[in-house]
Amino acid sequence: MKKVFNFIFMALTVLLLSTPLGGVVEAARVAVVPIQIDDQKVERAADFNGYYWDIMIDKFKYPEYELMDDEKVSNVIPEEGLQSYEKTVLATLCEKTDAEIVVAMKLDKVEENPLSFRREPMLECIMKGEFAGYNRLTGKYYYKKIYYKEEIEEVLTLKNDWQQDAFASNLKRYINRVMEDNTKPKKKK
Repeated sequence: MKKVFNFIFMALTVLLLSTPLGGVVEAARVAVVPIQIDDQKVERAADFNGYYWDIMIDKFKYPEYELMDDEKVSNVIPEEGLQSYEKTVLATLCEKTDAEIVVAMKLDKVEENPLSFRREPMLECIMKGEFAGYNRLTGKYYYKKIYYKEEIEEVLTLKNDWQQDAFASNLKRYINRVMEDNTKPKKKK
């Protein structure tokens, strides 16, 4: 009799541990608008396209998020791309694609200008563009006009890629702002 109770207890333990106790949460569907790049003013457009998608895949990981099919997103975007990054445009994209989150980015200019009047050869690095994101779950809309400017020693560009570093750090920060839960109470000053 003791063996029967042990068997039943073990079977119930395995059953209870293998079934979820809470409800099952669906992954939030994310519509990523392909990045718009001005090829005349951005020398390495293909590289930035690759960086963009790598970051999107890294930030919107399954099971919390589900990236929507590129074709489904591209079908609702005009051929010339998004002309406006306003909240209403992104909310409409959410409805048309049945997504909870929409992110879009445009890169207008990336350039390096040598600064020869310094003691060491320097580069002035400039990046301009726009980013917008809309989270239908929280109602949060985030828009940022990108203007990145930095001066670095030319020697440092041999060891690292300032364009990739600046692009990646800014884009990750913007995505985090879209994903923030705005239901948290704000701290009083």
